[in-house]
Amino acid sequence: MQNFLRPHPLGERIRRHGEIRTAAGAGRLGWIDTRDIAAAASVLLIDPGVEPGDQRDYLLTGPKALSYQDAAAIITAHAGRPIRVLHIEADELAGGYRAAGMPAEFAASLAAVDAGLRAGREDLVSTAVLDLTGRPPRPFDEFVQDHASEWANGGLPER
Repeated sequence: MQNFLRPHPLGERIRRHGEIRTAAGAGRLGWIDTRDIAAAASVLLIDPGVEPGDQRDYLLTGPKALSYQDAAAIITAHAGRPIRVLHIEADELAGGYRAAGMPAEFAASLAAVDAGLRAGREDLVSTAVLDLTGRPPRPFDEFVQDHASEWANGGLPER
């Protein structure tokens, strides 16, 4: 979820231009708050039942898979300004990331994630955060409420 905040290029574009540029189409992702990732990692680090080198996999996700259009609608509702979604090709998305200062390989990798979203490969939700921490992961709506001022008025303080 923190990708929607600056300094990530996605967060910067939302703040400055009120737009999300994506090659994901209507693809969905179970966006997760880093606070939930940290809580799950903390449990795994202090759990005496986890042996060093344990190879169990935990798919950490938020509680619901959302598209960028869903995310834009939620941000619009809380930030009080319209956020639009522009559908572009993956190579254009990678170029935007490179222009924002990302290394070429990393920019291409992020653009490839969007291609995977479009193909439906990331439309997954798990109970791992709940299973590990005993509480459900934060919904995107709550994350946006916590950070609405980041996007309101282009991130500028109100007068």
